[in-house]
Amino acid sequence: MVSRMILENYCKNHPFIDLIKDFDDIASAKEFLAKEHVDLILLDIQLKNSSGFDILQSLPPSTQVIVTTGSTQSIAQANKLGLDNCLLKPISLESFLFSIKKLDRASSELI
Repeated sequence: MVSRMILENYCKNHPFIDLIKDFDDIASAKEFLAKEHVDLILLDIQLKNSSGFDILQSLPPSTQVIVTTGSTQSIAQANKLGLDNCLLKPISLESFLFSIKKLDRASSELI
């Protein structure tokens, strides 16, 4: 819960991030994402009654993902799935900004 509040604050204070919605379960997130397009998801791996990994296969390929977790094992699993933008809790502002810049660089390289 504290990590979510911290990330929410970081997003609200970033000039290029518009925080749309916050979910604590996969079912609600999937329902929302079926109707709405988002560019970026901050995905916590440890969710109530499920794993954040459960939503990955339902995301469009254009959706960028930053994984957040308190477990180095989850980071290793994310890396195996090709997700190399991970934040280990507790998340500092510096590491958050680094991850956002990493996405900007990756997007620029695709153009």
